[in-house]
Amino acid sequence: MSYQQPSSIITRKARVWPEISEETILLPTTPVLLNSQSSSILTFIFLSLVGLAIYGYMFTHFNATGEVRMFLLPCLATGGLIALALFSISLVKTIRILLRNRLLLQQYLQQLQEVENQLKACHWQERQAYMNLDPPLSRYDFKSAIYEHLEIIPLLQNTYNEQNSSLWARQPADRDFMKVRIGLQERPATYKIWTPQEQGQIITSRRLQVYKDYAQALLEKYSTVHVPLQIDLQNQSPITIYGPGTKLFIARELLHAILSQLVYHHSPEDVRIIILAPRSQERTWQWAEILPHTVRYDARHSSAQMEEAFQAHTCAIGTTAIMDQLPLISRELRRREVLINDMQPLQKTALHPHLLIVIDDFETAGDLDQSVAALPNMVIPPSHPTQYRRSHLSVSPLRRPELALALNHGAQLGVSVLCVCTKQSHFPQNSQLLIDLQQEDPPKLLLNKTSLLPQHKIKTKRQKKAESTETMPQVNIQARIRQLTQPQRPTQQCMQLDGIGLDDLRSLALRLQSLQSSTNQQLELRTQVDIRSILDTPIEIQTYDPFVLWSDPLFRTPQPLLRIPIGLTFGDEVQYLDLLRDGPHGLLIGQTGSGKSELLQTMLLSLAFLYKPTEVNFLLLDHKVGLALKPFGQLPHTLGLLTQMSSAAGWQRFTAMLRAEISKRKTFLNEGRSIPHLVIIIDGFTEIVRYAEAVLDELLMIMGMEPELGLHLLLAAQRPEGIIYNNIRDAVQYRICLRCATPQESREVLRRTDAADLPASIPGRAYLLHGDNQLDLFQAARVTTPIYEDRIAAGQSRLNSLLSLPFKGK
Repeated sequence: MSYQQPSSIITRKARVWPEISEETILLPTTPVLLNSQSSSILTFIFLSLVGLAIYGYMFTHFNATGEVRMFLLPCLATGGLIALALFSISLVKTIRILLRNRLLLQQYLQQLQEVENQLKACHWQERQAYMNLDPPLSRYDFKSAIYEHLEIIPLLQNTYNEQNSSLWARQPADRDFMKVRIGLQERPATYKIWTPQEQGQIITSRRLQVYKDYAQALLEKYSTVHVPLQIDLQNQSPITIYGPGTKLFIARELLHAILSQLVYHHSPEDVRIIILAPRSQERTWQWAEILPHTVRYDARHSSAQMEEAFQAHTCAIGTTAIMDQLPLISRELRRREVLINDMQPLQKTALHPHLLIVIDDFETAGDLDQSVAALPNMVIPPSHPTQYRRSHLSVSPLRRPELALALNHGAQLGVSVLCVCTKQSHFPQNSQLLIDLQQEDPPKLLLNKTSLLPQHKIKTKRQKKAESTETMPQVNIQARIRQLTQPQRPTQQCMQLDGIGLDDLRSLALRLQSLQSSTNQQLELRTQVDIRSILDTPIEIQTYDPFVLWSDPLFRTPQPLLRIPIGLTFGDEVQYLDLLRDGPHGLLIGQTGSGKSELLQTMLLSLAFLYKPTEVNFLLLDHKVGLALKPFGQLPHTLGLLTQMSSAAGWQRFTAMLRAEISKRKTFLNEGRSIPHLVIIIDGFTEIVRYAEAVLDELLMIMGMEPELGLHLLLAAQRPEGIIYNNIRDAVQYRICLRCATPQESREVLRRTDAADLPASIPGRAYLLHGDNQLDLFQAARVTTPIYEDRIAAGQSRLNSLLSLPFKGK
């Protein structure tokens, strides 16, 4: 199972859906045959013949004179001519009616044959279309009438390369995403057959009855089609395969067939699989360990990165492996729950990749650990190794609390559960779909019981036909698919269940093992950005020299620049903030936990990395203790760090310092001397202004000064508040807005509510409104980032030590 083929990239192609007719096909109307209506004419002929007989009898048996005989002869002749004329008229009319009826029957037969050809074409087209969408994996009964005239290529006979357009073709937006075949079913055809109603009394003949039976046979044969039976793994979870007793082997074979169809049609970018199986089934599940869909999933990495970084798979076989896997499942479910809660009600969609948890049956002896009862009088010391022994798996994973979220809220979390059970008492409580392999045939005594039809009744042809059909062999129903939710839908019947052997499963897994998906996914923002990676000259802490960046000619152009990288936008493009072009003054709003303090740190550190203390200076103020700004107080760029600015004395010091700095700058400008830019950051300015109202006038006075003084004011707060914010908003040139508590607050800053929809689980996600109302969404870089790889631990620790910044995890 360790065989590894050269890697191949599979690019998704445009799907060409087969055409399936939905037209309505009309059966021809039964012709109305004419009746000869010759009974009255025959009556006249009969009466005429009777009169001739009477005349003849009188003419021969009575002694009549010559005059009487002469009188009777014309009567006899007249009666004979009348009878002959009537007979001739009746014969001609009957022949005409028969010829017309024959023509009607011929036309009716021709119409039936044309309809039959049309039905054959639609019937074959629909069967072939569904078989092309869901062909069997390997073996199938090609001699069966179900597959008659169909061209079927099993999936294992396809080429597993870039030329295969059906491989990994189903995407989350497709209507058949997470839908797989389990066998064949007979269901009504997509096209419709309309049978006209007979009006009035129609004269039937033996030949017409044959044609009517022909039309009825067409209706019965072509009104249904045998097509693959699909189950929806995404919207009908949890799904239970019920295989009691000897049906357990068939249930497991069906489970393997479902997974084989799933991994062929769905890319590992869209579907991930976790398998929990007992040790007794290790041989039957080894093929799944090399599937790309069972590579351990990490939301921070793509599939290609996970293939390189991790070799662990999520096919847990045996109780020890399952107990190691259950915490990972719980962690992933909790992560998805947090993401769903971050979404707004109108934005809630299923998360991807979709996660399928497969749970085999654990009823065989030895599949579960034996539960050990605690000894009442035994005290285990804390240092004893038994204290740290792993818990046993004494119940089926379906009963474990780690899977409660998947069983109860799987549809919202993008998680499905597929399990095999041998007892009804083991079904998940909220199962939505049941694949029942148990046969439910009525007892033979009931079928052989005497009918309620009275014995003296004469059996009609229809009754005899019904009895003959009862004696014919019936199609065996191998499974019943039942909807367990309310309202219940009609039960679906599976005529032939899919099955697959272990050799075919291994062959499929080996072919898929070396494949990688290359999908055209939408550009997304990163959730973690290291400040070292966004600088034009990446920083290595081991060899960091501040004078290298301070002397970089990129920032020493004749045109003055004050542009700093603050994060990444879509496509890993660096998001810049130009304090000269976008400024000089700005506003930063973000509620608690949105990443406001870290964004301030990123901006200060970017300025310190790129510009000399003779080019940029800092003046930092915080109305609290200033934990976010305090580490920057020792930088050579910092002129002053003022905290606890809630007192009047503190503001007097700030005002005096600021007025002195402005006066000095004006003097230097008049003398033609260069002056460094001064970046003034006030964190919590709304709180400060609330204590000292005169500060607002000072801030507005600074914002109204000429840009030549080089003053850049950045006001930060958790939320905009009333008239204080309204006065400030009109005086700033750029605005940065992280997550806001309400849409109204977002609208006050950005003129739109988007900032209220930013995820709370991703701090640093923000909007930048600058220039001519240009709005950019970006992920702010972090000065301290969580360590995911051991190889960067040393470098990260040196950076934290250099900046004296505490490590802050997500």
